[in-house]
Amino acid sequence: MTCATHRVFFINIHRVLHLQINERHQLLQAFLSAGSFFPPGVSVERGTQFFSDDYNDSRMMANMSEEIKEIICKTLPNLSEETQWQIISKLQSSGLESKEDLKYVQQEDIADLLPVIQRRKLLDAFKLETETVTLDFQVIPTSSSLSSDWSVSGSSSPTLCAPHNSSSSQLSPILSCSSQARNSEPSNRPSTSQILKTWPETFQVPWEQMPQEIRSAVADGKRPKPVERRQMVRLLADEMRRYEANPTRAQCLSVVRNIIRQYPKSFADIAPDGSLLGGGYTSLLIQVKNRIENVNRDGSFLHHRSSTDKRGPTDTYGCTRFQPELPPEETDDTVEQHRQRLEEIYRQEGASGAERAEVKNLMELTYSLQRRHINTLPPPDIEDLKTKWPFLFTPRYIYAHFELLTDISVLRSLELSMEECGRAITEYFRGKPTNKDVKDILSNGEDNEMALCVVQLLMAHFGEDLTGLILFTDVSATAADVETTLSLPASPRLILPVSGATGQVTIRGWMITFEGRVISEGITPTFATGLAAVFAIYYIFNLQYQDEAACTLEFIQRRFIGINPERGTKAKRGKVVSKKKGVIVQKKSSAVNTHVAMLLKNLLDFEWNFI
Repeated sequence: MTCATHRVFFINIHRVLHLQINERHQLLQAFLSAGSFFPPGVSVERGTQFFSDDYNDSRMMANMSEEIKEIICKTLPNLSEETQWQIISKLQSSGLESKEDLKYVQQEDIADLLPVIQRRKLLDAFKLETETVTLDFQVIPTSSSLSSDWSVSGSSSPTLCAPHNSSSSQLSPILSCSSQARNSEPSNRPSTSQILKTWPETFQVPWEQMPQEIRSAVADGKRPKPVERRQMVRLLADEMRRYEANPTRAQCLSVVRNIIRQYPKSFADIAPDGSLLGGGYTSLLIQVKNRIENVNRDGSFLHHRSSTDKRGPTDTYGCTRFQPELPPEETDDTVEQHRQRLEEIYRQEGASGAERAEVKNLMELTYSLQRRHINTLPPPDIEDLKTKWPFLFTPRYIYAHFELLTDISVLRSLELSMEECGRAITEYFRGKPTNKDVKDILSNGEDNEMALCVVQLLMAHFGEDLTGLILFTDVSATAADVETTLSLPASPRLILPVSGATGQVTIRGWMITFEGRVISEGITPTFATGLAAVFAIYYIFNLQYQDEAACTLEFIQRRFIGINPERGTKAKRGKVVSKKKGVIVQKKSSAVNTHVAMLLKNLLDFEWNFI
């Protein structure tokens, strides 16, 4: 035991025992607090005194670990503590020695611990924690043209411009001072453009000016009421306009992001499972930018156009295994043999063969080959894919392929979401019907399945015709009847063979059409099973949402299924008439549709108080 008091040997003990940091702390505390290890009458010869300072390196590592853990918790609040410590341990084993080293962390360093979206969020947070903002303060000689408020009386030395009040803006007085000095030193002054670029990063929200209800909500981690939130937005916009009369969207985004990072429970767009919708900032950003534009509407300011960001490929949007490698034990030849075996079973047994355990195993083994065929460029004809992979077009393997592709059980997610919030959505529209179509659905469709009623309400609210996603046909219609009697568009549609009067319908199964052909049929007589299947089709076959139902499909994606990437979109970039030039231009893309974002926020506020 004597040798353990030497620092090197003591550290070797916890290394041999593979102790975690908190366990090392406990061992050290036990050593320091136990007093003498031997009875008073026993002495130890040639012992080495233990110096607690020798353990400072471990204490420093422990403090750093706690700081990193705090960053992880803020960025990924739903991440398990076990995974948090695994990330910290992985970083330390990679050579992390200080908090400043976080800026060198790469995605591949933690690729085996987090999905790609969570890795991106965490790396952004690491970089934000280690960024240093440098302000290029300028020194201006004192002259008679400057107000005495900005110079030291009787001093001939250069004076640094400073604000009147330390609690007020740090940068706008500097700019004001620079403006006053413009005539005195026109050629020798350094540019203030660097200061202008940094004000959103150093912006301080005037919380002390906010209504008491906002401050209480922030302190308690609760969501403020909509009317209080609007008051906050007005004060926030006024404070931002002290720095720049018409801030760009990028500048507004920088300010809003900082608010969301600091108080996500009060202001972030959050899904029921606690995950952020998009970046969590969309609805607040819309409110702030709209307020600023409304204030400037009567002024002479031109609307800034932020630089267009390149949208990521819609094909891989929301996918975690878009094009995986072959299983280790498989080759190109063996997976092709598996595919041919699947064709053989389908020829012998038809769609009923989907229930066989052999088919389930072979479909999983050939997943990478399925993706390779689907992802071929130019995209293959859907009938060719159906010939090669007949089981892929059965409901069971539509759901299974989507789960392998996204790590989400589409049918289970949809059914749970309808159970959890279906009634809240109908009650929200009942209290605030947004148009006549919404009122008609509420009065005529109460006896329909909850999922069908909710989708009808959403499409009516967004001004989308129901035929943009769903077509009704006679209960006795076959696939051939549907293809010959209905006008089928190229984009996916859910076909519902129904019986019953207008408004109240009884579903007798469903079909999915794509490229004008019926590609899948389901015998389960529920709307939710058909909706889950048709939604999965967009991801399996790399399709964009059609304009006729883009808002509803994005709402389903974000609220019901839980796919919320920070970047990219499944919606097409349509054409709009430019308000400024009066010509047709391509619509700007955004991570979250503004109409969807606002409804999500309003529902979140409503559900907060809905029992």
